[in-house]
Amino acid sequence: MSPTIPSSRLASLSQSLTEAGAVLVPVDAGVAFPFEHNASDMMHALCTSPFARGVIARAVARLAVGSESVVEPLAGMLVIPVHLPRLLVGGRFVAVTLLAEALEGETVEVLASRGRIDALLAKKLLSILPPWDRRSSGRFRHIVAALARAECDRLAALDAGAQLSTAWEELHLLHSLSGEMAVGASPRDFALRTLAEVRQTLGCRWTALRVDASAAALFEVEVGTVLVSGNDNGVAEKLLTDAGFVDRAAVLGADLVVAPSRRENEAFGLLAAGERTCGDGAMSSCERSLVETAAGNLAVFLDNARLYRDLDRMFIGALSALVSAIDAKDPYTRGHSQRVALLSRSIAIAAGLSASEVKNIYISGLVHDVGKIGVPEQVLRKVGKLTETEYEQVKQHPEIGWRILRDIPQFAEILDGVRFHHERFDGAGYPLGLAGVDIPIAARIIGIADTFDAMSSNRTYRAARGRREVLAEMSRLGGTQFDSLYLAHFLTLDLSGYDAINLWSNESTSDTGDASNLDAHDQDCDEPLSLESLCRRDSRRAA
Repeated sequence: MSPTIPSSRLASLSQSLTEAGAVLVPVDAGVAFPFEHNASDMMHALCTSPFARGVIARAVARLAVGSESVVEPLAGMLVIPVHLPRLLVGGRFVAVTLLAEALEGETVEVLASRGRIDALLAKKLLSILPPWDRRSSGRFRHIVAALARAECDRLAALDAGAQLSTAWEELHLLHSLSGEMAVGASPRDFALRTLAEVRQTLGCRWTALRVDASAAALFEVEVGTVLVSGNDNGVAEKLLTDAGFVDRAAVLGADLVVAPSRRENEAFGLLAAGERTCGDGAMSSCERSLVETAAGNLAVFLDNARLYRDLDRMFIGALSALVSAIDAKDPYTRGHSQRVALLSRSIAIAAGLSASEVKNIYISGLVHDVGKIGVPEQVLRKVGKLTETEYEQVKQHPEIGWRILRDIPQFAEILDGVRFHHERFDGAGYPLGLAGVDIPIAARIIGIADTFDAMSSNRTYRAARGRREVLAEMSRLGGTQFDSLYLAHFLTLDLSGYDAINLWSNESTSDTGDASNLDAHDQDCDEPLSLESLCRRDSRRAA
């Protein structure tokens, strides 16, 4: 097997030995000579022929089983091991020299004959520089050992530099990506960011990720989809599709690195980098390490994203169960909290609020009436007009809900919507009589959705009002009861999905006679809650 370390790294050692009258010869088959020797270098020609290398190999075998530090396979031919770390140089090497007696005896003639070299010419060229003799051979061994030690130090420094450079690149890559690993961040955006960072760090023309089954739902794409960063000229998808299962990071060919992105034996995808445009263009173990690091980092993020998604669904499910229990106190408000939450989210999206703000408004809308748990049931279900005392009891529900939720740290961002959704833009609302922009945005939005649903739904004391009448009344109250800005966004919404949900709620109430099964249809569904998705579910039930 060819070494992974280029033997050209030993060129300086080989040159030093040549100047000292010796030849650096690789022992292992397949290891190239570390230095391009001149054709006139007779020592190299004599000691590297197939015959000479066979003699040297047998001599090295003797060194391995004995205690000798030098062997002499032919008279006057010295073979001395050069102690270098194999991991750094890719194989074993020895230093070979011919003593003066090799010229005087038959050794040079034998080597020349088997190497098809003119023996007289060989002796003449070797005698130009006085060869080592028997008495100075000890000094020669010390020189070889000193050169080997110096080479070890040099290679170690080079290797340490390469490792430091690789470590720095990995740290830089991880640092660049760590800021993107926020809880709830988009898996697709994070994957594309990872691909872009790897491409920039390696100087590649393209990077790509094949999405496997475990990540397809997170990315909201089909299994096998290939995400690409850069210009791949259409080759990435074919390469990653043909790659099949890859169990470890590897360099394929000269310009492609692949690494599986997996966690606890569960594969999320296959990360690849191709066509490096900087340096010599070749991929090495350094590039493989960087891609492997990025793939591992991506796997950690995706695993966390999946856990976060599952926890988020469980959290929303628990909240839905809670508000279902509250809404069950009055069959005529069945599904009210879910409808308000979905309408509020749609208004927030139309207004261009951030994803986190939209989510907080949705949750706030979902629990906006949680305080009704503290209002007597006979008051909530009363047929007819409330008395002054009863109305004051109902008006306490925002404060009751705020007190219930305020000690839960995770609800800190939604408390304003719960507490202030009955405030009016003109200051005539409750519980604190806030006005204008002093009313939190979430409360202004939920107030619009809450009022619309209340007017559009059947109640114990009245029937639902018509759509045209509801919208006309709400438009008239813009700037007094409602913030005109968010009311305008509400008036742009397509309410067909809302109508389907409301129809389903009313039919279910009349079918069951109570609200004990409130929103059970949402608890086991992977589809995100939205007006549109619930409308699709209603269509599927009708089919």
